[in-house]
Amino acid sequence: MIKTVLYAELRNIKRDPMYLFFAIYPVILGIIGHFLVSYIEDTAPGSPWANVLSMLFIILTGFIFGAITAFTLLDDKDDAVLMSLKITPVDVKMYVAVKLFISFVFGLIATYAIIYGTGFLSGSNFFVITLIALTGAIQGPGIALIVNSFSENKVEGFVIMKMSGLIIILPVIAFFVTGWIQNLLGIAPGYWAARIIELELVPSEEGSVLLTFFIGIIYNMIMLWLLMKLYVKKTNI
Repeated sequence: MIKTVLYAELRNIKRDPMYLFFAIYPVILGIIGHFLVSYIEDTAPGSPWANVLSMLFIILTGFIFGAITAFTLLDDKDDAVLMSLKITPVDVKMYVAVKLFISFVFGLIATYAIIYGTGFLSGSNFFVITLIALTGAIQGPGIALIVNSFSENKVEGFVIMKMSGLIIILPVIAFFVTGWIQNLLGIAPGYWAARIIELELVPSEEGSVLLTFFIGIIYNMIMLWLLMKLYVKKTNI
């Protein structure tokens, strides 16, 4: 089933220019980010914006593949694919879960690629980069479910996606605040990856990378479970 859904996802990406653009967007981000961050580091040594932009470019990859999956799910809804699957032996919930898993895998690969391609975390070891990639990629399925749980079609979905994009701002704010206020920003799915990145890039920051990782994974899994229940109820699958 995974092979079939993967083939359908790739076919959708090739069929729609918007999906294709989103698919190559991480490459564009990586190229822009590499030169932009290097320029800031050369012209304004010690500026926090180099670290902020590095973090932002890394966590955006998971968000992008979540957006792609969100729109492919909306396509399935508009084309009555999900309703058609209900009369087949295929479990519709499993079909959706596989698409979400593929979003996670694509986001994971893209996060690895942008980290190693840009050298943003050149001082970090493979283990820590893996923790960042996992927590960054897991936000993709969450974004896909947020868009599909609160929209009826692709037009509404695009609006919801743009609104959900505002949660990317919360990890940025976390770079400039400390204490309990920073913990409140953990409501953003991408915050936990951003927090690990901050611990790596800012030596003066105190915190446990492993603890942050586990809290982030648990939080995102609970959020995915709740969003999946909401999505199933809304779509009646």
